[in-house]
Amino acid sequence: MILLKREAVNLEIRRVQKTGSSTMTVSLPKDWVDQQGIKPGDPVSMIVLPDGTISIDPKRERKKDSTKRTIWVESNEASEHLTRKLIGAYLAGFNLIEVRSKDRLDHEIKHAVKDFARLVIGPEVIEETSNFLLLHDLSDPVELPQEKCVRRMHLIVSSMHKDAMESLSPYDVDLAHDICDRDADVDRLYWMAVKQYNLIIMDRRLSEKIGVDVFQGMNLMTVARGIERIGDHAEKIAKNILAAEEQGIGIENVEDLRRASKAALGILDSGIGSFFLKDIKKANNAIDQGKQVVINCESLSASTGSRNTAAAVIQTSILDSIVRTTMYGMDIAEIAINAAMREPQ
Repeated sequence: MILLKREAVNLEIRRVQKTGSSTMTVSLPKDWVDQQGIKPGDPVSMIVLPDGTISIDPKRERKKDSTKRTIWVESNEASEHLTRKLIGAYLAGFNLIEVRSKDRLDHEIKHAVKDFARLVIGPEVIEETSNFLLLHDLSDPVELPQEKCVRRMHLIVSSMHKDAMESLSPYDVDLAHDICDRDADVDRLYWMAVKQYNLIIMDRRLSEKIGVDVFQGMNLMTVARGIERIGDHAEKIAKNILAAEEQGIGIENVEDLRRASKAALGILDSGIGSFFLKDIKKANNAIDQGKQVVINCESLSASTGSRNTAAAVIQTSILDSIVRTTMYGMDIAEIAINAAMREPQ
């Protein structure tokens, strides 16, 4: 028997019929055929999936359908609330997003929509009236796949952490501000990686095009999430430096902090490397070494001897960010092991 894989609640089993000397056929469910508008003689695509099931696609090679989401702006709605809805629609994979209101859209709401378009990769405002804005997502997941997003995020957050340590002594305010600005680039790539995972789930043809299955897509998205959190901690270190400079506070044990940060980035590099190489030994080494880095940071935190309470708080916060960076690197190494174990022997 051949199993035609649909949603589990609609599972149907049909018997294979032999026609002619060697041709094997199986009939399609009538309700499904009617829903898809398939007529005799129409071509359909059949894909044999890695798990042995067959996916039947009635859409053939036609252009990608436009998917649209309309967001109605309520009276006196906060712009932050609208931004969250826009991000949700973007991550869900809608390539057309309408923002509408029964009344005139005020300047703050329109500004929020345009800021959102600058915040993510792809969407552009293509139509605008007094009570209507239309965003069109022009990004192509084939041109910027998840792996490329993750690799680029890794490079950015590594440079953010290195620059943060560089700006510790003497304080470099311009560099610290630049680090904060770069976190937005990390967020844009992270949201792109999440959106692509959602698209892979909805469109198996895309999965075939970019060579990433659902499990790989989930792992890449999870790794991207860890890197995004590391970027947040690099930004946090930069903000602590800005606060210390503004308050005229000196940070102690700068060289110890730099060595700890370098070790943390080493764990991140090993975690990322083991993930892409599917190297279990390298991943285990990263986890084991990461534990020691955390212990060293905790010892350094305990030895903080500043008499200035504000200085102690800032230094402890920086150390915490270094510890979190290490632990996220270890998490990525664990994902690498899990992913490698799925590979055929």
